[in-house]
Amino acid sequence: MAKSKLIPVICTAFFLILASSAWCWEKLDGVAAIVDDRIILISELESQMQLAAMQFSLDLSDSARVDSLRKTLLQQMIDDKLVLIEAEKDTTIKITGKQIEESLNQQIDRLKSQFPSEDAFMRQLTAEGLTLKSLRQRYREQVKNQLTKELYLDKLFAKITISSGETREFYNTYRDSLPRLPTGYHLAQILLGIYPDKAVQDSLRRFAETLRQKIAAGEDFALIARTYSDDASSQEGGELGWFGKGDMVPEFDSAAFSLEPGQLSGVVQTRFGFHIIKCLEKKGDRIRVSHVLIGFKPSPTDVLIKKHFADSLCGLLAQGTEFGDLARKYSEDEGSRFSEGDIGWFSQPEMLPEFREVIEQLNPGDISPPIKTDYGWHIIKILDKQEGRPLDFVKDYTDIERLAKRHKTQKELLQWLKNAREKYYVQVVR
Repeated sequence: MAKSKLIPVICTAFFLILASSAWCWEKLDGVAAIVDDRIILISELESQMQLAAMQFSLDLSDSARVDSLRKTLLQQMIDDKLVLIEAEKDTTIKITGKQIEESLNQQIDRLKSQFPSEDAFMRQLTAEGLTLKSLRQRYREQVKNQLTKELYLDKLFAKITISSGETREFYNTYRDSLPRLPTGYHLAQILLGIYPDKAVQDSLRRFAETLRQKIAAGEDFALIARTYSDDASSQEGGELGWFGKGDMVPEFDSAAFSLEPGQLSGVVQTRFGFHIIKCLEKKGDRIRVSHVLIGFKPSPTDVLIKKHFADSLCGLLAQGTEFGDLARKYSEDEGSRFSEGDIGWFSQPEMLPEFREVIEQLNPGDISPPIKTDYGWHIIKILDKQEGRPLDFVKDYTDIERLAKRHKTQKELLQWLKNAREKYYVQVVR
């Protein structure tokens, strides 16, 4: 689906779809535009206006700018309808239920990332009178339409190629306006999770065992989850939806994939707490489960104790102890601890906000003080750094070629849309 990302004028982001109903400030009746036998409601247009204003910090009192934005958004919505009309006529395009579910998961994950935490996201859903389940039900059809349009556009422009001469001409024409490569950092980390003390953990495990016994004896799993689970999925009766191997933390992943449909796991411990997992469906290397989470809720004392331990590790590092040795011995990031804590390259926008503020002040070889996030305390080492810079035709040829192809595709799309507007009845009512 990567090519579809090259056509932003058509591929409406999921959060704009979301805004078209529940997350809008104002409900307005009436028709904004007619496209063939389909309509665009004023309420849909105004919802996208409000969200665009919020996203780009626009001043809605500037009437000229608001009118310009409204016209632009309405034109994009008309173009979107035109593509869908043509796409639905192509009988070779088939969208499976699995594709829809995967896309829904990805889009909801992106939406969650706009919030400081999953709890904040769930609180906003609740404030809007929604649950994850109702959100998914409401937007499944829109996601299907989006996938249909993406596949159609992929097929429509699949034969577009770009020559080296076209790439050079594009670079020479637009070099001053091309995006810069952001500053990048090669990082290693030691992650120290924050957990309650052993006595509290033992108590939580006993409580989880009691709940498991109730479920095994016939009590309703969904009711137990809604009543006791500390996970955001509790509103959905604990249901997590479909996921593949490796998508969850190792302990959860291993326990879940050992189950058959209808089976119940024992109490499974992860860094998040104690889980009871029920397998709902299994298809190949994907599984759908529900779970109850009795989460770890560290006290301020627990946080402080782990901070003191992180400080002691920083002291050892200052005395010359190898970072990789401490990462292998103490880090709780299973994905990096056996590679000396190496977590790879990150651009500034990709980093957690808590990381960014500290890391931007460091140079290669430097080690951060302990940084607290929702995952625990992190000690970060800067392995390497690449300063942001303009694109270079030789060094960054692949990136420039990709941008040139995107530009060429956009021109082809604009011509296609011009032809489509002449083919179908289009009337702007507002």
